[in-house]
Amino acid sequence: PGRDKYDAAKDSGRKPIEMVQFYGIKEGMTVLDMYTGAGYNTEVFSAAVGPKGLVYAQNYHFVLQLINGARHQAMLDRLVDDRLPNVRYMVVDAEDMPFENSIDMAYWGFNMHDTYNSEKPGEGEAGVQTFLKGMYRALKPGGILGISDHVGEAGYDNVQFHRIEPRGIKAMIEKDGFIIEATSDLLANPADDHSQSIYAEGLRYNTDRILVKARKPK
Repeated sequence: PGRDKYDAAKDSGRKPIEMVQFYGIKEGMTVLDMYTGAGYNTEVFSAAVGPKGLVYAQNYHFVLQLINGARHQAMLDRLVDDRLPNVRYMVVDAEDMPFENSIDMAYWGFNMHDTYNSEKPGEGEAGVQTFLKGMYRALKPGGILGISDHVGEAGYDNVQFHRIEPRGIKAMIEKDGFIIEATSDLLANPADDHSQSIYAEGLRYNTDRILVKARKPK
């Protein structure tokens, strides 16, 4: 009840229950949702961990400017009247997060490509590493890292299309010391040939996407 009106439109393309199962999120866990945006996945994780669990929803400061703060406000709206009592929302940059060896699972969904493809100072691959290092520091030894993104392909304009090559995702994850355990084609779409923007008609919420599950060494 009270869920954002746009969430239901995403459900069939996101398969939230199956996604939670792939990453091994269970009742009682503490989950960190990196760059939550408007909070779709935060709400999914809130239900998954239950009243004994906890979800930290993180946005970095740019969200206050993005679309005139619309996503920030949407996230705040989810929490009105203590709707999600196991969620803690924070606007803090990745390098300043107050976590160290305390998170069971950290997730970064459908946003790595924007950071990686950006030419702004502090972004690009260095920006991705900042996010991943923050997640690595936050996770308990043996904690789970989850990454999902829109599949890009060499030879196409992945910057314009808002995509990223899976091999690039994996290389950056491993560079920060994570051990990749599995990938999933749960959200694959063979009809998406990677030659269009993720916002193209008919592709929105139905792109070819990859899920990567990795782990911080014990």
